[in-house]
Amino acid sequence: MAIIGSQDVDASEWLDEAERVELPTGDKTVPATLGRLNGHELIVLPRNHSGRPLAPHAIDYRGNMEALVRAGVRKVLTTAMVASLRLAIPKDTMLLVDQFIEFTKDRQFTYFDDDNFGFADMTEPYCPVLREQLGRAAANVDIDIVPNACYVGVAGPRLETRAEIRMFALLGADIIGHTGTTDAVMAREAGLCFASVAGVITLGAGLIDQEMLVDNWHDSRRGHAARFRQIVTELTRTLEPDDDTRTGCRCAISAPIEK
Repeated sequence: MAIIGSQDVDASEWLDEAERVELPTGDKTVPATLGRLNGHELIVLPRNHSGRPLAPHAIDYRGNMEALVRAGVRKVLTTAMVASLRLAIPKDTMLLVDQFIEFTKDRQFTYFDDDNFGFADMTEPYCPVLREQLGRAAANVDIDIVPNACYVGVAGPRLETRAEIRMFALLGADIIGHTGTTDAVMAREAGLCFASVAGVITLGAGLIDQEMLVDNWHDSRRGHAARFRQIVTELTRTLEPDDDTRTGCRCAISAPIEK
């Protein structure tokens, strides 16, 4: 199992036997941390591993996913720091994403290249078995988590206008972010079981009278990362050593055959 997360998910003090590794891709390597958690091998891969801030469109999403595929990973979890589109979903809410709406642009958008591609079934883009397991794990450690949420992915790095927040809510989205939809598409096209735990770190523009300042979000980010680690720790405690989330799901089956 692997985690693609923000820098807030500190693997070095979380995992047993943690070590830095370089995961190969076709033409380079991707830095990650390899360790064990309750007897399960876990790879933690920072979404942005450049060592400097990167805009969302500049992240190497495909390289990250290829590195995990080559490492033999079958299950991928991500943590998403998001803004809420609804007053009914306040700051610090945690949610299991089950649908998305894609509004990103000018970035890698598929796991496939020009010559080898397929048509991925995205009816259910997040693994239902893995989502159910995460929900049970959260309940076991008394963490409230919303079981269903629609994530709208936008390009960033700018934040949204009041009109855009209203529009996305009318379209049926609940939360908004810059990276989650690209991860989800890459994972499905690669045939991996994929789930995302979102944490609300702010409310969208115009929902309340506030300044949209990144400096105000650090405590919420750290709190979400800490709760995410609790949930994953409990998940690994309850999984059997040979557990395979592909039993009962169609994540690998619905991945397209390369043409």
